Parts: sequence; C-alpha cells; structure tokens
Amino acid sequence: MTVFKLDADKRIIAAVDATDRTLDALELAKLLGQSTGAPVDAVSVFPYLALADPAGEELVHLREEARTILRQLANASDLKAAGVEVIPGNLPARELQRLSEQDSTGVIVVGSTHRGAVGRVLPGAVGERLLAGAACPVAVAPRGYADAPPASLKRVAVAFDGSEEAREALELARALVQASGAELRIISVFEPMTFGALATGRTGGASVNELLRAELRSALDEAVADASDVGAPEGRFLEGSAAELLAAESTELDLLVTGSRRYGPRTAVLLGGTTHALMGSAACPGLIVPRGATR
Repeated sequence: MTVFKLDADKRIIAAVDATDRTLDALELAKLLGQSTGAPVDAVSVFPYLALADPAGEELVHLREEARTILRQLANASDLKAAGVEVIPGNLPARELQRLSEQDSTGVIVVGSTHRGAVGRVLPGAVGERLLAGAACPVAVAPRGYADAPPASLKRVAVAFDGSEEAREALELARALVQASGAELRIISVFEPMTFGALATGRTGGASVNELLRAELRSALDEAVADASDVGAPEGRFLEGSAAELLAAESTELDLLVTGSRRYGPRTAVLLGGTTHALMGSAACPGLIVPRGATR
C-alpha cells in the first residue's frame, strides 16, 4: 500500500487569514515541518473584484500588504525561511482545494474557528469545505494552539478500526513517528450494536457483538505487531462511543491521525460520522488522510 508522504519533497501549506493574524496554523505547520524535514509555505487568499485589473494599484497594494503580514506572522512563529504565497480569490476553500491537488503539496494546515472553545478543534467554514474533498491530508490546529505549542512531536496516535482507510492513516502515522522519534499509539474503539447481544446457532453460540469485538481486537493486535519497526507502539482497545473516547484520549496526544470515510470518492478527504463528531471536541491537532491516497 502506497500512501502520502511528508518529507523534503512535499511542502506543508499553512493556510492563514492575513486579516485574522492568528498563528495557530503556522505553529502546527512548523511542528510538522520540524518533524519531517518538509518545507513550510504560508498561504493567504484575499478577495478581489473579478473585473478589476490584477495589475491595478489597489490590487497590487492588497497583495503586498498581505505578503507583509504573512512574513510578519512567519517570523513571529520563527519560520523565517517559510515561503509566502498570496492568492487572489473570492472562495478561499476552492483555492486551497486546487493547492491540495498539486503533487508538491504534502499537507494543508488550517486553524479552528473562534466560535469554538479554546484548546479544542472546530474547523471554520473554509476548513469544513476543505474537509469535504481535499486531495491531500488536512491538519487542523485547536483554537489557541499557538499559545502553548509543543516543542516536538512526542506522542502520535491513530484511530484504527481495521478498514483500508484506517490502515492508510496508520501508514502515515508510522512515517511521522519514524521521522520524528515520537511514540505511536494505535487506538481501536468498539461500539457495541444495540441488537448485537443475542447469540444464535449461526454464530456458534456467540453474540454478534462478541464476534465483532474479537475481530477488531485481533486487527489491533496485528497492527501493533506490524508497526514494531517504529519502536514499541502501544495498542489501546476501548469500548463505548468512539468520538467521546477518542476525544478523551486526545488530551494526552500531540497529534491524532484518522482516515476518511470509506464510501467517499478516492483520493479525497471526507469526514465520517466519528471524525466529524471528534472535530468539535478533540484537544490536540487532528490529521485527516484522504481515502485511497497514492502520491
């Protein structure tokens, strides 16, 4: 299985609203860049009149002002070597989508909306749209992340349910751990079926829940064994609400990696129910991997 890579050949794009001047996305991009050796570019999309002259004085002034702000923000995050790119466009999500389709893009990092709680992940309108079809992994920084960012990646976890999408997320998490020296935690959450407690002759006297629980635990054990090449990964098997339990786990993590829902288009990020619910409550950055990622 070939998955996305984050290395010196793939750039990390920090999507920054130059008018907002928040450092959250830049700080997470810096952490990922330091961990993988990937270069970081700060990108901002500014609105303009479609019929306006791109070379006109007003638009030139707006672009230069946005570039100046981006450079200031990059310097504030100690990203002095970061590239700066200003894109004219009235639909920021569409412009970021285009960037996600470029082979040179490894991940796009966005911040959380100010409507969410401090220290929690809650994508704003642009982030929500980007998470509905980006062609590369998308990382989301919690609100206020820049106030106390970790110095390095120490613990990376992946939500694992045994699906192909979860295995793709695990491969990217393994690559991050290998590059950064962080610890790897593989988390499986079993959610019992409401009507899965009855045993039948067809199931050999075991209930559906018992069979599914054993199947998931076996898949987790196999995943932990396969990931032994990156140290001593920790496998954690939990039972209950996946979104709630993963949110609780996120308080101990520097990054939580998840896959996209399995019935969406390939090579596109598309949130499943658990990841969508998790986005409003996670206490650490999330990294969502496109389904069927191959570049």
